[in-house]
Amino acid sequence: MSVLVKSCPHCPADFSTFTLVWAGDRGGGRWAAAATCGSCRLPVGLFLVHSHGHSKSPMDHLGSVTPDYVVNGFWPKRPVTNAPQHVPPSVRKRFLEGEDAYHRKSWNAAVAMYRSALDIATKTFEGIPKGTFFKRLEWLHNNHHITPDMWSWADRVRIEGNEALHDPDDFTEDDAKPLRLFTEMFLKYVFELPGEVAAFREDTEEA
Repeated sequence: MSVLVKSCPHCPADFSTFTLVWAGDRGGGRWAAAATCGSCRLPVGLFLVHSHGHSKSPMDHLGSVTPDYVVNGFWPKRPVTNAPQHVPPSVRKRFLEGEDAYHRKSWNAAVAMYRSALDIATKTFEGIPKGTFFKRLEWLHNNHHITPDMWSWADRVRIEGNEALHDPDDFTEDDAKPLRLFTEMFLKYVFELPGEVAAFREDTEEA
């Protein structure tokens, strides 16, 4: 059986064993191939090039095809995670850690990092009072930093742990998904939008 180890673009597996299921000769020791992930069983396409230009099919190779074959193309690509623009570095770090955990389906870690990103983000405003996240969010609403819809939206997602009910031992995708969306939209509204407007005004003044 011919295999190779790669990060899967379909699932959270970073070092999944892919099994080659097909290879077509492209000449000169080059092969177009298809393989399936050992974790999620979904397919990928790839180009393999024999390191010495031999014409032997990688399907006839026993075990890992590398280093005899070099992977010279792998599709699809794993999605690149980005944070909204103009966010403070500490907020960006927490958000990206949340995104990484979300894509790995580590719901507890994702919820914790999204909450942390929001918590730090609301503390960056000058004059904002101390207290709970919702106290700070109320101040942002009263001072027109967020819209009434966003203020209402916050009530519908699990941004803070409920001390009366206690957080469950394990969160689910149903907890993480709405919190992820709220966090992204919040950061875009309070950081990215004002930052882009300021950049546009600066460019206009310089023109």
